[in-house]
Amino acid sequence: MDRLFDLHAHPSLKMYYLPYLTRTFHAALAQERFWNPLNFQTQYGNLKGSPVRAICCAHYVIESKFLASGIKQLGRTLAWALAPAHYSRMRKADPWVTLQGMMETLEDAIANTNRRVKAGEKRLRLATRFADLQGLTGDEIAVMHAIEGAHALGDRAPGVSREAFWEQTKLRLAELKQRGVCMIGLSHFFDNEFAPQIDSTEIIPKVKDGHVVAVRDDQFFEMKRATWTWGDPEHLSEEFARECLRLGIVLDLVHVQEHARWKVYELCAQAGRPVVLSHNGLQHFFNHEYNLSDAEVLRIRELGGVIGLILCKRWLLSPEECHNSGADGLHDLIEVMRYVRDLTGDVSVIGIGTDFDGLTHPFTDCCKPDELGRLAYHMRKHFTPREIDDILWGNSLRVFERGWV
Repeated sequence: MDRLFDLHAHPSLKMYYLPYLTRTFHAALAQERFWNPLNFQTQYGNLKGSPVRAICCAHYVIESKFLASGIKQLGRTLAWALAPAHYSRMRKADPWVTLQGMMETLEDAIANTNRRVKAGEKRLRLATRFADLQGLTGDEIAVMHAIEGAHALGDRAPGVSREAFWEQTKLRLAELKQRGVCMIGLSHFFDNEFAPQIDSTEIIPKVKDGHVVAVRDDQFFEMKRATWTWGDPEHLSEEFARECLRLGIVLDLVHVQEHARWKVYELCAQAGRPVVLSHNGLQHFFNHEYNLSDAEVLRIRELGGVIGLILCKRWLLSPEECHNSGADGLHDLIEVMRYVRDLTGDVSVIGIGTDFDGLTHPFTDCCKPDELGRLAYHMRKHFTPREIDDILWGNSLRVFERGWV
């Protein structure tokens, strides 16, 4: 029986921020096969018939800087016109308070959903330690707290010393560990105090004078690349990463600049911990800093880590390839898997990070969890049953057994 461990999805993002969603996975919304920010891909109706057995719910606290300047003027005008009070609250919100609210929202949604589950249907289970994953029954789906972007732990206020801010951060990390957070992504779209981020503005194809050219998809919003480097004395890069490793919280390096990723690989090697890249592609297919070089793939494998391949062609393929290959993506995803196996000699570093309910554009042939069985079906042409189970489930489970301790 196929089973899948999703390293990166966003159910709480829409539960928390979209006012028409209640605190439940049972929200009934249509699912189109194109990008729509109002879709709810991880609703229970899509999960119960899927091979998904575990989900890392990546709580993304929308950065105040992104709301103030990352969203372009047109987007800000629409926000002020359509939901002024909601938009104003988001811009002023304390990120740490918001994170607590998102975690509470997810926990309430699991409880509310289970009260509506019919006899014989799958139930959701909040997993707060690795033993909960080991103890899953066949009719349960594990849901875990994860965090996308360390900015959610708060910014250093003016006048607060570096030492005082670090003491506050350590207390908050300990609280998150106690609450069951399994993984933290160090960076996201805008600057934080802990790790330098890439510019995650997507690159898309555009036809000019009969030729396909790559352009930034920044009509409505754009992201910012950090101008500082890992080890800058004004930031808490190494302290933060070491404390996560000490506590047994897995580090996710998506959105982190490449030079900083290599620094974290060194720290993970020293600590004997694996590392996760939860929703990426490869530079071999699309040469962008968001994606991973061959050398990084080999290093992550050495560390016993896992790469969650993303279900979004904008990161899996170059803009020219995207333009010329249509909107289906399962074939392309499998080609990336085959390349990794040829590069490393096995499949031990491959996982899946759908990024469902994030800001990405889904495959048209697999745009929601109950279609993930199609991936397993097409993989059978190229991989053994053991390799398929390792890619979809076993590799990620191994990483959390070693890292979430």
